[in-house]
Amino acid sequence: MLLSITHQTDLNYSDYISESVMELRMAPRQEKFQHRLSFNLAIGPASKVKSYFDWLGNSVHAFSINALHDKIQIIATSVVETISPAVQLEALPDHWQRERSYDYTLYDFLLFGGPVVDTPSLRELSSSILDSVAAEASSPKVGDLILAMLRKIDTDFVYEKGITTSASPITEILEHGRGVCQDFTHLMVGLARSLNIPARYVSGYIHPDHERFRGYAQTHAWVEIFVPSLGWVGVDPTNNCIAGENFVKVAVGRNYQDVPPNKGVYKGEGKETIEVAVHSEQLNNIPIDLAAERTEALNIPVFAGNIDEIIQQIRQQQEQQQQ
Repeated sequence: MLLSITHQTDLNYSDYISESVMELRMAPRQEKFQHRLSFNLAIGPASKVKSYFDWLGNSVHAFSINALHDKIQIIATSVVETISPAVQLEALPDHWQRERSYDYTLYDFLLFGGPVVDTPSLRELSSSILDSVAAEASSPKVGDLILAMLRKIDTDFVYEKGITTSASPITEILEHGRGVCQDFTHLMVGLARSLNIPARYVSGYIHPDHERFRGYAQTHAWVEIFVPSLGWVGVDPTNNCIAGENFVKVAVGRNYQDVPPNKGVYKGEGKETIEVAVHSEQLNNIPIDLAAERTEALNIPVFAGNIDEIIQQIRQQQEQQQQ
């Protein structure tokens, strides 16, 4: 599938701030089944952008703004080609082993931390899933456990916005039975780790399939489970499905804290509000004149000089316009 994706973020401040430092994870990953053909990053106010890979191989773009401003706009545009690997979870040969040893590179994806907390209620839920699979087979398979986790989450939990926040631990979705894709993903990561199965958090996008998928209108999150015979397998607990070619992977991590699309700090007393819009379009042909990676500046104003004097002048101008 050939997709064009535009991800726009508008950060607005209730008062003028003097400095912002930010890092972005908005560039889709280059992988076996996903090829990023181009990436364009537009930022305003104008800033010098540095790019690098983090410890998990995610592309990071960092910038700072050192002049008075009350708005930041970020527009990331990507062209991505995806391929859907044929995965039948029930046909995987891997048998589950509680004491299985893994390569050291998977160690971080077996540990609890951040929002993925280890609790008695999580252990109880994972034990019930294991018992349901073990009742049908004397030696449970990893693929069957993954399918059982997907079914349990789909049956027992409801997709609903406004119940949790980006910092919510999985204790909240376990208590309320409601949440969004981030909560569903953290919950399944926790269930897998409690069964000694490596699992990692994936952030990205879903290209809509006639609005069949929940959570596609903004950025999305799903899970990758490590299966020894196959490697990482993407599954979406929010939509009870295997991640297909309409899923575009941007970043992977232990949990959401590793992979937010944007994070940073600013200097000032103004309160920050954020608006995000994501648009995806399926293309018939690869556009001409694609640049592998390009940055550009958006015309968002900054104000230089003495901060107190500038703020006073701006407020005087605003008062004159209102009269």
